[in-house]
Amino acid sequence: MNRREFIGTVGGGTLLATSGVAGADYLSQETPEAIYRRAYAIDAMCFAMAPPPRTFVQYLTHEKVEALRTSGITAMAMNMTANFAVLSKAENMFGAVVKRIDTWDAIVRKHSDVFAKVTNAEELDAVKRAGRVGFIYCFQMSAPFGWDLEKLQTFIDRGVRQIQLADGNRNFLVDSCWEPANAGLSQYGYRVIEAFNDHGVIVDLSHVGDRSSLDVILASTKPVIYSHSGCLALCPHPRNVSDRNIRMLAEKGGVFGVYNQSGWLTKDPTISIDHFIDHVEHVINLGGEDSVAVGTDQDVVDMTAMRPTEVEDHNRSFARRRQQYPELTWEIKHMRVPELSHPQRLLHLVQALQQRGYSTGRIEKIIGGNYARLFREVVG
Repeated sequence: MNRREFIGTVGGGTLLATSGVAGADYLSQETPEAIYRRAYAIDAMCFAMAPPPRTFVQYLTHEKVEALRTSGITAMAMNMTANFAVLSKAENMFGAVVKRIDTWDAIVRKHSDVFAKVTNAEELDAVKRAGRVGFIYCFQMSAPFGWDLEKLQTFIDRGVRQIQLADGNRNFLVDSCWEPANAGLSQYGYRVIEAFNDHGVIVDLSHVGDRSSLDVILASTKPVIYSHSGCLALCPHPRNVSDRNIRMLAEKGGVFGVYNQSGWLTKDPTISIDHFIDHVEHVINLGGEDSVAVGTDQDVVDMTAMRPTEVEDHNRSFARRRQQYPELTWEIKHMRVPELSHPQRLLHLVQALQQRGYSTGRIEKIIGGNYARLFREVVG
């Protein structure tokens, strides 16, 4: 099923995959709340980790569960490799991540009235009908399986359905966006992409270098995703993506999730949701309305606009990197769009998009329809 054929059925009604041109006029007078209730609302990248030594399990208070229960979010891609500093010290990273997945499975079972693990499109549809919050297990690095594709199979068997090829460093597969060499996909990397395609795993290019990303887009027989990134043309941060790669991603049916890393979306000293929507519009202008999504890279438990030391930490990072990346000229004053740092962040986005004149069909695609289509096409 390709992106133009995708129609998801929800409950007794139908989730429209409209063309998005002033499109579904008969729906244009709907309230944002009505659109949000009907549509898939999917965050393409989240993590759940309070600052060490606290973890999601210890921090999962009744209030947090209730916030998620009433969030209206259909599903979130949930990073099983969050807090790499801790994982990297594990004697057996493979075993540590298996244990983390087991812990999450236990959380889902304990709160099965609120949460559900999503491993296929049928389960995605089911959480929408039931009004529960689905967790799509994902990785933000390939390190837990390394050179061993049998370990990769173990994670697939445990429900991992989206894997980012690199974090901030070069690895066996690809260069990261921070590598000045900008090398391409390795020979082993080609084997891994083939394995992902064969086993229904979404390839995530966030953090991956420009040339490596293009190689992956061209090599993959299935559409791929940047789960959480920004547009380089709008803000010259190395984590952001070139127009060339966004166009090619869209041409091959892929999806680009705009992140809630506001200090990387704009050099402006103040932030609003309009800066976020500027990146959404840029992706649409390059690749069409079928190519854009939302991946906040947000802590779904803490849900605060900024962690206490976040601005300071990122400015320190800029200071270290400026010699190699002189384009990092600005001082970071913010790291989160406040409206998007909330359990109902995607409802707030619906409200803002409607105010900007977006059609209902286009809004539905942005907040989850495009990700749902990609998930259905790749995972099945």
